[in-house]
Amino acid sequence: MKKLNSHEKKAVEGIRFDCVEKCVKCCEIPGQVFVVHKDIPAMAGFFNMSADQFIEEKLAEIRHGLYTLDMPDEEPCVYLEDGGCSIYPARPLQCRTFPFWPENMASLKEWRKVVRLCPGIGRGRMYSVDEITDIVAKSSILSVPFIMKNE
Repeated sequence: MKKLNSHEKKAVEGIRFDCVEKCVKCCEIPGQVFVVHKDIPAMAGFFNMSADQFIEEKLAEIRHGLYTLDMPDEEPCVYLEDGGCSIYPARPLQCRTFPFWPENMASLKEWRKVVRLCPGIGRGRMYSVDEITDIVAKSSILSVPFIMKNE
């Protein structure tokens, strides 16, 4: 059995996390960016669009109430710019809940990958285990097994 490192020992009490300004490591991960129905009003407003217009022009529907940004899966996020996220104030649930995604929290091996990727882990405010559990539960609608099961 592998020994826990200092980040993992602290995780028993919670995890410190603070998004590092201008860090874009999570945005550079290729793949789909999911958008839930509750994200749409803020995102549409950010672009000065109606919700219907935003859905039509910027999203692809997976199933009722769940969309992806209309972009290639193998590319980083289309809203990633040199200075960071160009839609940060209106970013979707998937972005707001990083690094506490279900797949990142599923195993120590996956968590260690995220710790190596994200400089914000281990700094900032302490998220309690209960808070992390709530975040993981909210973001579980975005996990591939959930989407596949509910199509």
